[in-house]
Amino acid sequence: MLRQHENEVRVILKQYEAYIDGRFKISSNEEWLDIFYPATGEYVGRVPACTKEDVNEAIASAKQAYRYWKFVPSYERAEYLSKFLQLMKREEYLQRIATAITLEMGKPLSAAMAEVRYAIELGEYQAQWARRIEGEILDSDNRNEKILIHREPLGVVVVIVPWNFPIYVLIRKVIPALVCGNTVVVKPSVKSPMSALELVKCIDQSGLPKGVINVVTGLDEVVGEALTSSDEINMITFTGSTRVGKRIMEKCAQNMVRVSLELGGKAPAIVMEDADLELAAEAIKGGRLSNTGQVCNNTERLYVHRSVKKELTEKLIEKFQEVSVGDGFKNPDVTMGCLISAEAVQRVHAMVQEAVKEGAEILCGGVPLRELGKSFYPPTLLDNCRQSMKIVQEEIFGPVLPIISFDTIEEVIEMANDSKYGLTANIYTNNYKYVMELTTKLECGEVYVNRQQGEAYQGFHAGWKQSGIGGDDGKHGFEEFTQLKTVYLKY
Repeated sequence: MLRQHENEVRVILKQYEAYIDGRFKISSNEEWLDIFYPATGEYVGRVPACTKEDVNEAIASAKQAYRYWKFVPSYERAEYLSKFLQLMKREEYLQRIATAITLEMGKPLSAAMAEVRYAIELGEYQAQWARRIEGEILDSDNRNEKILIHREPLGVVVVIVPWNFPIYVLIRKVIPALVCGNTVVVKPSVKSPMSALELVKCIDQSGLPKGVINVVTGLDEVVGEALTSSDEINMITFTGSTRVGKRIMEKCAQNMVRVSLELGGKAPAIVMEDADLELAAEAIKGGRLSNTGQVCNNTERLYVHRSVKKELTEKLIEKFQEVSVGDGFKNPDVTMGCLISAEAVQRVHAMVQEAVKEGAEILCGGVPLRELGKSFYPPTLLDNCRQSMKIVQEEIFGPVLPIISFDTIEEVIEMANDSKYGLTANIYTNNYKYVMELTTKLECGEVYVNRQQGEAYQGFHAGWKQSGIGGDDGKHGFEEFTQLKTVYLKY
């Protein structure tokens, strides 16, 4: 069923259309999905509820475009994309895209603007890889023969985008896929589809050949099912929850479709006894509360050496309490906006209450901010937590940080690795022996030393364990969108 607003009288603030084969269109069944601003519950627009037929049309369009696009020189492909990114920089587009992000998922407008600008910077970096697609020439065991290994595009790539960074992740995946010679079908999250459809207006005006990018919106059980079940696609790249990532992998296995999955996380922050506590406290605050705690690599649990726990905890309480929380559209520069929904607040608060029943102590926060609206939750610190608690083991995805003390480095390594996730970790110390031992023994794809999380464009953002398969960014992320062909050249 389509989402319905509780008020019968509704005013359309913005009506969007899907983008298939270089054309804007509504769904084939003329049905819609309603979008609401989570901070207030106000109705802000609607997007097409695309059907299986719409999805198949988008895939067919991408497949047809691939026959042409794969033979366009990579530098020319990058030139097309540079024109698109230049359009994104125009103030009118920046404002429209950022406003859509705020209204659909609650991020403060200043943070939404920053997301769009960072996405443009990332896209510009990725476009530079057009002249860096590398192969190899190997000596053969046979006389008068060379072995050539080179990279080719995959074909049609499906890009499934999360709601928490709807534009940054879209650009992160789409630009390298296209530079490599693939064509794409994008499915935005059902919770944040408007920003992608604002972005499409830049694509449409950039002169990119039709079918190279297609964007379909709709329910996961319809659009997501049609995309993941198709035997006409060659890869799915997805950022989101581990639960959904497993389902996608199961579906793709039926047709041997390649997957790249960036999934959930439970990042530990480890503060050793010699750490700069002011630096650690500031970084931990940012690492826990950025995007209202709704980031896969947010700091999700804090391990602090017993000898400095009291001092660090006092600093964290002060920093958490000074954070401004509010409607990020009316007050664009608040530190923290709302969560994605009232249901998210209920889930986060239930985890806090369960932890309290098990012996945790609330140091600050811990009560939904009903005076602001149904989707607001305060920065929350929980002391006296234990490793076995759900709030220490399961992803919170909200502004809550459980604290656990430790005595030895061996003890904290064991606790930090005691997780099904392995995306990121933070360590705070000035002892190089600690740095070497922790970075060597922590079971995760990224480790940040004496700083908050935040991956570089030229790095590689990838998780271990149930945090994913494959990854994004840099050379290794770029090569995810290629396949190797070996040629034995006899002469």
